[in-house]
Parts: sequence; C-alpha cells; structure tokens
Amino acid sequence: MSGILSVLRRLSSVAKTSFAIVGLGTSVYAAKELHGITNAASRSNDDNNRKKNILVLPFHRMKIVEQKKQSLSSFIDRLSSKEDGIMEVGIQELVDAIHAAASDPNVVALHGTFGSGFKFQCGGYAHVEEIRNAIRLFNESHRRHYEGQHGTLDKANCDQDENAKPVKKMSYAFADSFDSPVDPGNKEYFLASAFSQVNMQPRGNMQFFGVSMSNVFLSDAFKKYGIKAHVFKHGQYKNAPNSITESGYTKAHYENSKAILDSINESVHTMISQSRNLPKSFDSKVWKAVHNYGTMTADNAQEIKLIDNLPKVNPVFDLVKINACKEEDDTQSNTLREKWISLLDVDNFKADKLISFSDYSAKMKKEKRQRRQRGLMYDKVQYAVSRSTAFETIVDLLGFGAPYFNFDKDEVDNWFSKDKKDKIAVVYITGGIDDKTAKNVVRALQQVKNDKKIKCVVLRVDSPGGGVTASETILEECKDLGRPVVCSFSNLAASGGYYISAFSDRIFAQRTTLTGSIGVFGIKLDASEAARRHGVEFGYISSGEHAQTFSLFHPLNDAMKANLTRNMDRVYQYFKQLVSEGRNIPLAEVETLAQGRVWTGEQAKENDLIDEFGGINHAIAYATAKYTSGVAEVEIYPKPLSLKEKLTKASKMEMTNISDEPLLNSQLLLKSVQDGSLLTPCSVVLSMDETSATKTIIKEVCERLR
Repeated sequence: MSGILSVLRRLSSVAKTSFAIVGLGTSVYAAKELHGITNAASRSNDDNNRKKNILVLPFHRMKIVEQKKQSLSSFIDRLSSKEDGIMEVGIQELVDAIHAAASDPNVVALHGTFGSGFKFQCGGYAHVEEIRNAIRLFNESHRRHYEGQHGTLDKANCDQDENAKPVKKMSYAFADSFDSPVDPGNKEYFLASAFSQVNMQPRGNMQFFGVSMSNVFLSDAFKKYGIKAHVFKHGQYKNAPNSITESGYTKAHYENSKAILDSINESVHTMISQSRNLPKSFDSKVWKAVHNYGTMTADNAQEIKLIDNLPKVNPVFDLVKINACKEEDDTQSNTLREKWISLLDVDNFKADKLISFSDYSAKMKKEKRQRRQRGLMYDKVQYAVSRSTAFETIVDLLGFGAPYFNFDKDEVDNWFSKDKKDKIAVVYITGGIDDKTAKNVVRALQQVKNDKKIKCVVLRVDSPGGGVTASETILEECKDLGRPVVCSFSNLAASGGYYISAFSDRIFAQRTTLTGSIGVFGIKLDASEAARRHGVEFGYISSGEHAQTFSLFHPLNDAMKANLTRNMDRVYQYFKQLVSEGRNIPLAEVETLAQGRVWTGEQAKENDLIDEFGGINHAIAYATAKYTSGVAEVEIYPKPLSLKEKLTKASKMEMTNISDEPLLNSQLLLKSVQDGSLLTPCSVVLSMDETSATKTIIKEVCERLR
C-alpha cells in the first residue's frame, strides 16, 4: 500500500505542474485522499471488531420527542448537559440507532436502563410502541425485515457473510422499580417488556393501575364569574368544548373516552403478553385483576412472569467485565462469573464492551459523513476517467479498475450512482395547527416542490388539530405538490391533524395512536354579565346585525347565532366530504365515523381511516419501495437550523410556552377572560380535546399581546 501511495503522490505532484491531461492532477489527488478515507474506515472497523459491543439506552433519563428543539437555549443545554441529566432524543434518531445496531455485526446486545419512573418522558403510547417495534426488530435481526433504518436494513453496516449462520442478538432491561406515581398505565414497563430479558431490584415495585385520563370542567366557575360560553359544534362526540360548558362528563363524552381507554389498554395487554410470551391464561380477566390488585412486589411481578430476575444491582457492568477480562485477568473473570452464575445466564452474554447511545449516535453520523465523502471521491474519479483515457489506464494499472474503482460494490450501487439518488422528504407537523404552523409547513413544501429529485413526501403528523383555515392551507399545498404523499401518524393525528391527511396515498399509524375526531366547533364567550357585576356597561352603534358578533361584552342575538351555526354546518359537511373522497368511503358511512369521535389506531384500521400499522420508518420504507428506484436519500423538513439561525432566532421574542397540564390551561383561559384580554373571535376549531383547544385559544391571545 505504501508503494502505491508513493506513486500516487508523485503522479499528483507532476499533475499539479502540468495540465496536459484534463483533470489528472485533481483526480489523482482525489484518489490519494480516497485511500486515506477508506483506510481510516478500515481501521475503524478493525477497532470495532476487537470488541463485541452492547448498546446502552438510558431510558431513565430520556425525553422522547418528535423533533429536538431548534432554539439556541436548547442547543446550549445539550452542550452543557450533565451525564445524569435529562437527554432530549428525537423518536426517529432513537429508532434509527436501534435499527442500525440490529444490522451492525459489532453490536451483539442491547441494554435499556430504567429508573423509578420519574424521569422517563415521551409523547404518548404511540412513541413507546414505535420504540418497542424497533427493539423487536433488534431481537429478530437474525431474520430479514421489511422495516429497517430508513426503510431497509443498512447494507453499509451489514458486513456479515451472507452464507454464515446469523447470530441471535439479545436485549436486556434493568430497573430499580416500575412504580411511577404519575403514570398509572406504566409506559415505562410497557417499553421494557419488549426486551428479551427484564430485571428489577428485589425491593422494587410494579404498578399497573390501568390507563386513565382526566378532565377539568369549568362550567360552574364561569357562572360564578359571570361568563357565558356559546358553543357551536357538529358531532355529539366533539367533546373539546365540554370543559367550559359542562360540570361533568356527558354520556357521549364518557362513552368515547371509555372506548379509547379500553382499546389502548387491550393493545398494551396484547403486546406485553406477546413480547413476554405469557400463557393464554393471562387473559383480560387476569389483566384486570393485575390493575385492581394495586402495588405488586418484585416477587409478585416475577411470579406472574412480568420480571425475569431480581439482581440487587444492575448486572450488565459485571457481565461485560467477565468477557473483557477473560484473557487479561482470568481470576477476576471467574470471580464475577461465580457471583452471577446462579442468577443469570452468564454463558450466553457475549458483549465485552459498553457503548453509550450518545457515542453510537455520533458514530452513525460520522459514518454517514464518511460515506458522503466516499461518494464525492467516487464521482471525481468517475468524472476523470470519463474525460481522460490516460487516467483510466493509470488507475487500472494501480488496481482501481472501473466501474467500482475499489469502492464497495453495494455502496456504489445503492448510494453513489447519480441516477439512483432519488429523495424522500419527511415533513414534520407537530403540535397545534395554527397560522404559524401552516406558514412553516407551506414554506417546507414549496422547497420540496422545487427539488425534482424528491419523489415522495412523508408527512409526519403529531397534532391534535387546530384552526380550519390553517389546516386547509396545508391540505391544499399537499394536493398541489404533484408528488405522492404518505402519512405517518405519531401519538396524535386527530381533527385538523386528520383533515390535512385525508387525501394521502397511504396512512400509517400505531395501534395506540389517537386519530379521527372528524367534527368542528367554535366558542364565543360573553362576559357582559361579568362587566355588569362591576358596574360596567357597554353600548354599541353599528350598521349591521352581525357587527358585534365577536365582541367579548355583547350577547349574541338570533341572527348572530344563526350565522355561526351556518358556518359550522358548512365546515362540517366539507370535512366529511374530504374524508369520503380521500379515503373512498361512502358519505353516509363517514357520518357514522365522524361526529367528532376519536378513534385509536386499532379502531381506525377496522374503519378504513388508516391503511397500515407502522412507524415513520415503515412509511419511509413504503414510499421508497413504491415511488423511487429502490434506494433514496431521506431529507428532513423543516431543515435543522444552523448555529447562525439559532442565534438569530434567539434574538427575537419567542412566544411563551403553553403548558401541557389541563388544569393550568384552564386557569390561564379563565384569567384571560377575567382581565379582558381574550378577544378571540368565534373561529372554527378542528381540535381533539379541551387541552389542545384551550392551547389554540391561548396561543392566539399570546400572539395578540406580543
């Protein structure tokens, strides 16, 4: 190799001073640099092959989000975060890392650490389900799967001999306790149960009190302060306004909420039973008994097969040392082996090195950059060969013959070839859909429209809905793309979130996703009585009956009520028509699915409101297989901000974050009414629940007060 590099250096030196051969100097220099890159990659692989890694996922301090925050403050927080601090992780980043580890021969096991349930955070059950599916793929990585990283198993990491017998990989979970007081449904254990083996401290507890939800009702408080809420809605199950119009659950509200909880609870029960390989006798009655039993001890949990072993400390560190010390210190290895042999299957634990999630994620990014560099080098060499037969002869003599020039054949065929560089655009729509959201999404879609290499758009929706105008803006921009659109639903894609997705070519969701809520409502608050109690009267002179419709201190007359009702009717009929045409469901049947009713993904699949179960990577896999040459580069929109953009954004005033707590949102709403700052018109809202509806209203107030 040193002789070849010496020849390349001399050729490069000559070429730099003589331009007799077009592009020779640049190309030879590129070839030399290429050897540096490939040698570095080779050394990296050699280093990895010396160890058998176990990838550690610290769920006890993870906050799982759709996308990492793009603000400067969040960037600084990540730089200064302590080793035991909260780690914000994007759901796709986490799933991609697990998928990459599944096809990486240098990762032989997975280890998830769980705390006492206080720090683990995620957006909802669908996030957990998506991570569980990735862990399942890891556990079965000795088989071939349709869904892998960005749609396929990463061939760049698959160095194993295809003729060799695949090795089954193991995954391990350890927790101090599974008894979070803030999560009676125990999402933490729901996630941990996907691992091959689940261990817990002997003094730990297990709590499965059941899935639940809570609602705040402010009707009596509004009456106390002299506030009257006029609600105009379509759909008996459109329960979002109930928080300010009712003093408790209506029959329809209770019915829909109970159906959602029962569906999610049964899905959780089914998935835990399958991953833990529980007997058929662990049926719904037993699951109900587990809920009603209360707090279980570690022994109780082990007795009913929810836990495998009860080690006093996390054994993974000792198990790694057993394998790492075999050659260097056989005595220490044997001592540790004796410590654990009676409790754990020590002999089948193969890992001899820990690799953190942060390090592995950084390694993935580095490999992606190196692959991009190799692709650029390949392009340069290919270009030089096409321009100069002399250069083609030289590289052939040096052993870099066309068409691969000593590059990896799979990389060339799947990643480097220019005619195969199709793209898939993933556009995120997260949170309430307001005018600001619509503008950002439209801007992203217009960028997509200008890139001819993008063959399909995957809309990643995690939204409870929002304003009808903003939702319509996004929908029409999607229809105007001239490209197929595939939707991936996360935790929520309801009301406005479903509205923007109705015309998609394919919709993917998890079983525990909340979707549907096909209905509309509007709220007009009348605080005239509150003002009157304080000795304040308002008088108006206008040229039309509707002029004071949106005034906070003017009661609605019959003409105003008729007008607002007509608006709700029009939007509701249009919403149903969209669903009928987009999903190819008869309009009469849509009415039975609509009325504002929220469905879980499991129920939505039965009613043809979605097409398939699966996460974001499943949607990307489908889009890649159907709409590209078979291999596609994935681009994220809105694109991550540069440091300069973060600094610019930080210099501007940012809107106050709205709380996720229903009680706090209700307090904020009530306060805004009391001080007269809520001058929101009765706009049509496509929202799933009172929390998101209140957020939308308060957000409009915050925008107005900025």
